[in-house]
Amino acid sequence: MEKIDFKSKRLIEENYNLVNTVANFMMMRFNGIINRDDLVEFGIGGLIDAAIKFDPSKNDNFKVYAITRIKGSILDGIRKLDYMSRNVRELSGKIEKTYSKLEQKFGRMPEDFEVAQELGVNVEEFNEMLYKIRGASFLSDKDFIGFDKGRAESLDRMESKDLPIIDNLLMNEKKNVLKTCIDMLSEVEKNVLMMYYYDELTLKEIGDILDLTESRICQIHSKAIIKLRSKLKSYE
Repeated sequence: MEKIDFKSKRLIEENYNLVNTVANFMMMRFNGIINRDDLVEFGIGGLIDAAIKFDPSKNDNFKVYAITRIKGSILDGIRKLDYMSRNVRELSGKIEKTYSKLEQKFGRMPEDFEVAQELGVNVEEFNEMLYKIRGASFLSDKDFIGFDKGRAESLDRMESKDLPIIDNLLMNEKKNVLKTCIDMLSEVEKNVLMMYYYDELTLKEIGDILDLTESRICQIHSKAIIKLRSKLKSYE
């Protein structure tokens, strides 16, 4: 690694919060199967790399540059750890395809028992599947934009003049489509997503509020994300 000079050290110290905010955002992808501390550790490497290599003559916004490096470093670290097995990824894809198939058949989002029946399992076994794929149930950065809380919010909620630029790293033209899809979710599914991604509560805290077990909240979260991904693909 290149030597960290005074300028790079200052950039790291002033922007360390970016590591935490990006790690928090990335947790939505790998909740339950990867430790947040690991994400932070990977992200620190990305921040250091960004601080050392940043060239103001080529990149006039360090925060945007750093976020890209931090996210890349986290993803590289996760790939090396290989937390998500091939079987889990395949199961997630199978459930997603089942939702799409049944939605086209019924003209509506299918009920749990209908998905379970199509998969050849009972509802209890289907819920176990949802828990098993918890780490594979996520939207890509390009797809996920979340709820409208009255103003644009980025992954790090930074009150910055650079907010629109940062938002563009995480959002694309599917913004309005996803909002429509979210409205199609059940109230409990919308509440879980809202409390997890915007109120930043843990799954256990959400369970305490809704009087449900943490594993049940995890299942609801997985199902909500699978529904969103399935619905989004119908617009592609």
